[in-house]
Amino acid sequence: MLRAISISVVLLLALVSSCLAADVTGKWKGTMEGAGDVVLELKADGASVTGTMSDSEGKPRPITKGSLDGDKISLTVASEWQGNPITLLVTGTVAGDTMNLKIQTEDGAWGTDAVVKRSS
Repeated sequence: MLRAISISVVLLLALVSSCLAADVTGKWKGTMEGAGDVVLELKADGASVTGTMSDSEGKPRPITKGSLDGDKISLTVASEWQGNPITLLVTGTVAGDTMNLKIQTEDGAWGTDAVVKRSS
């Protein structure tokens, strides 16, 4: 009986946490510290996030992998630097209409913080 109650509680908590996932669908704009502006165009479908992240020149780069877990967001972006392909890792938290992000290269050689806000 105790086991059945424990399983029910775990399932209920999983359901509640998925219902409380942040809403990130839409356009987000902000500034990367020391690296220019950033624009995210996102679409969330459950825990999956797709879309683009525009670089400092305004060129949209595809999100190749994106996930949302409650208020935590994680994106992998296919970009380039001086004509060479690079992968950017974007991680952070969502609080209402604001995201606090850490953006860095996959190898950790470069990174910056950004605050983006939902744009109409």
